[in-house]
Amino acid sequence: MTASVIDRFRELVVDESDPFYFDHPLDHVPGMLLFSGLLELAVRADALRARGRRPGRVAAGLDFTRFCELDRGTTLSCRPVPGRNRAWTVAARQGAEEVCGGSIAFADQAPEPSAAAAPLAPPARAGRAPADLVHRRRPENILVGEPVRPSRGVVECAVLRPPAGERPPAEFRGPVEIVEAGRQFATMLEHEEHGRPMDATLLWVALRLDIPYRVRRDVPLLLRWPVTRVPGRRSRCAATLADASTGADLGSLAYEAYAVDPEQYERTRSR
Repeated sequence: MTASVIDRFRELVVDESDPFYFDHPLDHVPGMLLFSGLLELAVRADALRARGRRPGRVAAGLDFTRFCELDRGTTLSCRPVPGRNRAWTVAARQGAEEVCGGSIAFADQAPEPSAAAAPLAPPARAGRAPADLVHRRRPENILVGEPVRPSRGVVECAVLRPPAGERPPAEFRGPVEIVEAGRQFATMLEHEEHGRPMDATLLWVALRLDIPYRVRRDVPLLLRWPVTRVPGRRSRCAATLADASTGADLGSLAYEAYAVDPEQYERTRSR
């Protein structure tokens, strides 16, 4: 196919009554909704190019460059990357301004996972993470367990059940669910490990991931963060997605953000 045939555009549907993406009142379109919309668009375009072959793995790099406002339309675009099979340049725009952009690529088969030295024991505490630590209000939208330290240099948490209202095949977890779990883990670490005040807002500016496109729901998943602190104003969390039953590393998730207090947030939004 020529590039013009599989270039894709669509208007992002923003439903402020959605119980997952708008778990609590927001004054902008959430980054998770932008990721979900761009991923869906890329999956549809890729199905044409790959003649219906289901992706085995997805890798993405997205930068969130400005607030995506609720009072105007958002156009999503997806174009094939020249010379790269199953790789797509994606962007979200409001008028002439890009609010999010980057790339999404798919692989036919997931590579064999790398095994750890020994299986990981599931976290001893199976309770859900506190809602305020993951910036969620609805208990059914909390996708991670309480953090635990199996050793001095590592923090882990379990990945829990999917958000309310999502209807994937019951036996699989999809990318949106896994990325949201990672976002909650990174948010929790900002408060628990880096001492961010509870009223701080995290302005996410970058997302990087390389994960299986689907994971069977009966596979117990852990998110693992090697304790580290990146110097500078930005916060960065690079976590590993692991199979808790085998110790195998399944993928990686990295998030970058700025933490601002309420006064700084108001100044940012008034510009």
